Amino acid sequence: MKQIVCKITALMLIAVLVTSVGATPAFAEWDKTKYPAIQGTIFVENGQNFRELSKISLVDAMSTAEEAVSDSKAIYGKLTVINGYLVYKVVMMDDDRGHNKVLVDAGTGEQLYVSDVISKDSYKNKRGYDKKYNKKMKDYFKDMTPEQVAEKKKQFKEMGDAWKSLSIQDRAAMIIHFMQMKMQWDTMSDEQKDLKKQEMKDQWKQFLPLSPEEKKQKLEDYVKSLKN
Repeated sequence: MKQIVCKITALMLIAVLVTSVGATPAFAEWDKTKYPAIQGTIFVENGQNFRELSKISLVDAMSTAEEAVSDSKAIYGKLTVINGYLVYKVVMMDDDRGHNKVLVDAGTGEQLYVSDVISKDSYKNKRGYDKKYNKKMKDYFKDMTPEQVAEKKKQFKEMGDAWKSLSIQDRAAMIIHFMQMKMQWDTMSDEQKDLKKQEMKDQWKQFLPLSPEEKKQKLEDYVKSLKN
């Protein structure tokens, strides 16, 4: 049971880090981007299991993406099929929370496509997303003073910065763990999910007041625990 708690906590931690780093818009439209007619080196038949076909690692793909977009960090990535070819799709984030996506050939590790940067403000006209997200934020801050809200936002930004400051290897390790554990989460009952969410909230409350250096150390320690 302890192992399951650790795995689910890792999944929840990734989800909260995504919010902290300001990547929610990027994930909201994760699969809605229209890509050009790229051609890779590994063709995937319809319905074919492609999980073991990649010749490169997620670390390799994230490294390629960061070379392609030098002013941004790779904050998420996954193996997928675009136009029939196996690629890694990597989400990049700059210091202003602008994001774009990079497609990396899963056979050669070469960059295939880099999308234009989408600023954090470009989602203001997407009413469905804004309404849901803004309500969630208002509910979170509703009982706080303006000073407390400002401090909380500062703490969230520090947590996101700590995540981006991790090595590519550590970020990739947590992303892979998240993807592996998603199936475990999907099989849990609502009651079990609520319990794990509360455990994550309690742990998050302990993380937020820490200094930026302590936040980074906590994340590094967490990655080490996942590798044991």
